[in-house]
Amino acid sequence: MPISPHLVAPAPAFTVAEGSASGLSPSSLRSARWTSPHTGVRVEASATQRQRLAALQRAAPDHTFFCGSTAAVLLGMPLPLPVATRAWSHPVVGVPRGRNRIRRPGTRGRALTVGPDDIVEVDGIRCTSALRTWAELAESLSVGQLTAISDHLISRRRPLATRGQLERTHLRFLGGRGSRRRRLAVDFADDRAESPRESELRVLLIQAGLPTPETNVEIFDGHRFVARVDLLYPEARLIIEYDGDYHRDPDQWSRDQSRRAELESLGYRVTVVTARDFDAPEVLLARLRRLLLA
Repeated sequence: MPISPHLVAPAPAFTVAEGSASGLSPSSLRSARWTSPHTGVRVEASATQRQRLAALQRAAPDHTFFCGSTAAVLLGMPLPLPVATRAWSHPVVGVPRGRNRIRRPGTRGRALTVGPDDIVEVDGIRCTSALRTWAELAESLSVGQLTAISDHLISRRRPLATRGQLERTHLRFLGGRGSRRRRLAVDFADDRAESPRESELRVLLIQAGLPTPETNVEIFDGHRFVARVDLLYPEARLIIEYDGDYHRDPDQWSRDQSRRAELESLGYRVTVVTARDFDAPEVLLARLRRLLLA
């Protein structure tokens, strides 16, 4: 049965004002056809997360912007899954310091010191810049998680900032919450890192007093390329690989075994770390210490 023209939304996510302007009556705006995750916003089931945030921003005052973890997901920063999920479902809405914080159900309001270059647009949505977002994330993320963000920003593959910019941003907010974690994240940052878990593992090793491993090293047999490994202790000829869920695929598992056999035939030892190892880091560190001493 065709949908009544009185229940045709102007967009998958829209403001009450936009719905009224398109001809929706007050009773239609209360229809079960859409939800109201935030005051003044209506959302269809088909709406994307970005469409929801854009509608929320249109319903809020013009001086608002998204910040913290919500800015991070908009900017594509690698957040831990629980943090990213909450960033979408309970967005962090910022205002310039001196303005009243936003207090809407389903949101988290903040008042921040922002400069003229601190606010950018992503797909038409206002949010804090990558560097300003990184500075704020230091208040809530661990050193390892923040280092993963730092590695992402200065990555050789697609750099979004330089180490010098991270340093200057840290000094700008020196002494504030998370200042010590920012300092360490700048010191530990590595532009050769290629995955968040790899970054967290590297920081875990360093903070435990183990030597700093080399990152994403290419191994050759003469002129023949064999593999690029996540972490390497060259003197101990110890390779540490982080295996995510995609390594469970049978074809990938078979390739991994052939690759490992090649590396071991060249005199390297290979140990694998998985997400489960992070649940008991002291056990993981003891194992790696034994391997380094062997």
